[in-house]
Amino acid sequence: MITSVEEMIEKYVSSWNEQGLEQYKAAFATCWAEDATYTDPDYDLKGVNAIAELAQFSLERIPSRTFSVLTKPEYHHHVGRYNWQVHLPEGTKDGFDYFEFNDDFKITRIVSFF
Repeated sequence: MITSVEEMIEKYVSSWNEQGLEQYKAAFATCWAEDATYTDPDYDLKGVNAIAELAQFSLERIPSRTFSVLTKPEYHHHVGRYNWQVHLPEGTKDGFDYFEFNDDFKITRIVSFF
């Protein structure tokens, strides 16, 4: 059971480093509300299965990529932001996410910028 925003964000970002659809589903389910949404410049998704499928697609395209949290999340009133980094074969790319979460420390919305 997740008990802090920092733990929730760390679990969310590390979930992207899993290997395989079922592992993604299990990892995201620990930090992601059932009807949560994910939006980035290319996708607008809803639910654990959809985010797990996107992570699997990402893994298939770039098998060696890994994600990490760059900054401690800043948050208040169930909203926040943090910076992250993806390590790619050709280097690194930084991004940041705006997030919303519920009282159970599960993400209800992510808007990603990169």
